[in-house]
Amino acid sequence: MKDNTEKRMETLQSALKIELREKGYYQAAAANSVSPLAKQLFERLAMEEDEHAKRFKAIEAEISQGKGWPDIEAPAWAGAYLKKVTSQYKSVAPAQVKVGRSELDAMKAAMTNELHAYDMYRTRAAETDSEGEKKFYITLAGEERMHHLALLDSYEYLTDPAGWHTVKEKWSLEG
Repeated sequence: MKDNTEKRMETLQSALKIELREKGYYQAAAANSVSPLAKQLFERLAMEEDEHAKRFKAIEAEISQGKGWPDIEAPAWAGAYLKKVTSQYKSVAPAQVKVGRSELDAMKAAMTNELHAYDMYRTRAAETDSEGEKKFYITLAGEERMHHLALLDSYEYLTDPAGWHTVKEKWSLEG
């Protein structure tokens, strides 16, 4: 059976690989995007995955020096940057929305990947006895969930902008 430090390091290394892979995925998706809105979303997600990777590297460095779980403050941005990107959708007329099939496919795959990371972080939060580690992984799981929701909202917008506006803006038809 693995001890807590070994399990902790294993999770950190797996998480770091996931975050770096996702960063590269989002950078490639942004580079291949036709839609400026999808491009901004992918670029923002790449930056956020990079921030996650930096946090994992810093924690891994502390633990590999024999220190316990470091005291890390949870980020206070609460999805503000993603909200800024997706709030732009309200100002674009449905007829002006252009998107490529590859962008939609990239969003669908990314949603699955974000949920995988969310599940992994929630699982680790439930496994650990460290309150600091638990708080870190719960916060990170929340960030991954926000990524998933931003992707889902964007996918819905780009596949059916008029329907999205009807729901989000509460448009209605009057007779």
